[in-house]
Amino acid sequence: MDKPLISVLLPVYNTKEEYLRECIESILNQTLKDYELIILNDGSTNNVEEVIKSYNDSRIKYFLNKETKGITEVRNKLAALANGKYIAVTDHDDISVPERFEKEVNFLENNPEYSIVSSWLEIFSEHTPKTKIWKTAPFPKYFSMLRRCELFHPACMYRKADFEKYNLIYEEDYFGAQDYALFAKAIRYLKFANIQEPLLKYRKHFTNASNNKEKMCMETKKVQQEMIEFLTNSEKEQKIFYDLATKDQVDFLRTLFSIRNKGEFKVIKILGLTFRINRFNY
Repeated sequence: MDKPLISVLLPVYNTKEEYLRECIESILNQTLKDYELIILNDGSTNNVEEVIKSYNDSRIKYFLNKETKGITEVRNKLAALANGKYIAVTDHDDISVPERFEKEVNFLENNPEYSIVSSWLEIFSEHTPKTKIWKTAPFPKYFSMLRRCELFHPACMYRKADFEKYNLIYEEDYFGAQDYALFAKAIRYLKFANIQEPLLKYRKHFTNASNNKEKMCMETKKVQQEMIEFLTNSEKEQKIFYDLATKDQVDFLRTLFSIRNKGEFKVIKILGLTFRINRFNY
């Protein structure tokens, strides 16, 4: 069989039937049809399996963990099962708009220098009729990502080969900020983009991993510290970078740097100091 253009990765654990059906059907109703939908049930104890098997579509590939392994192991296993040129991420309680895959593939096909694309989100909740749009910068760079994660994970699509080239996988040390940790490493080597419209409807509810504010804050700071340590071992310089980035002085921070090619490497200088960089998307 020919390989699909896209592998859609869907981790599932004890999802409410209503949420899961809305998620799956939003994938099946995409305008771009060339994909496989890989679903991994991480040992759910409710009717998740029954819901998934109720769909008679040859593009759905269903896998089951008899024992719960956790979201990090599940996401990495899903990526390993993927056969597509592109990987589309989705979560079990979100809704992709019908044109999402078509627009993301068109961007990557027409802009081969970019490895990953996401979009804005439309946030909704059953507890309020109001929705709001979360926006991101069109082309995030390293210092933008140091300030905050400028890529919405459940709306992203990336080139599988590029992530495999740099062995970019989810890390077990993270739960709520595992996407930020992944992207913080990927931005060292790859170029990011955000389509400037919402292509995903993000369901806000009490069981979202991001609702654990204390854990999210700790993990976010850990990611930021690792990004700074990648630039320099000097604690004094690390503090300067962190303060500038987190106080919205990203543009000023960029002006301090000069970057030049040196063979296959890039050399970055700040105020006369040279830092180690292989490939770097500043």
